[in-house]
Amino acid sequence: PLIETDAVKADAGHVGVEEALAASGLPWASFRPQYISGYGSNKDCEEWFFDRIARGRPVPIPGSGDLMCSISNAEDLGAMMCLAVGNPKARGIFNCVHNKGITHDGMVRLCAKVMAVDCPPIVHYNPSEVGGKKAFLFRPVHFYAQPVAATSLLGWAPKWNLEETLAQRWELYKELGRDKKDIDFSLDDEILAHCEAK
Repeated sequence: PLIETDAVKADAGHVGVEEALAASGLPWASFRPQYISGYGSNKDCEEWFFDRIARGRPVPIPGSGDLMCSISNAEDLGAMMCLAVGNPKARGIFNCVHNKGITHDGMVRLCAKVMAVDCPPIVHYNPSEVGGKKAFLFRPVHFYAQPVAATSLLGWAPKWNLEETLAQRWELYKELGRDKKDIDFSLDDEILAHCEAK
């Protein structure tokens, strides 16, 4: 949900847990993260973009590229949760996200910027026309929220912006030698060939 009080799907995995906690009478807080980056994160959302841009490849993006997502720094989210410890205001649901979002196309451009290279071609495609295979790491919907409860109840504010986070991750990417590793782009190639043939 965009803000914590918005309706959610009844079958979402966390809903049953949150309902049980609310009924327990105990003090509780539920933190709902989305995409996480930065030092200490075990996700590789930015590496997917780095893999392609570092090798001068076009970047295939499903749909129009204008879907919004929240990508937050792990350190910032850890700080948010620390503010809840022993805090009587820390009750209920908290969107555990940065306060700014980015589009899928915007992510390509920002990654290229921190890598100090020209933005590669962005190729939009219809996933249903390429067999519906999972070729892109983000959900095919807006996956964006605002940390209203964390800012108003906990006094939280992010330390990192996304450009700084991506710059940190790009340096680590190079230190780990991932820019030299062999990457399987066969699914990308199928998608690009389909787009060229249209």
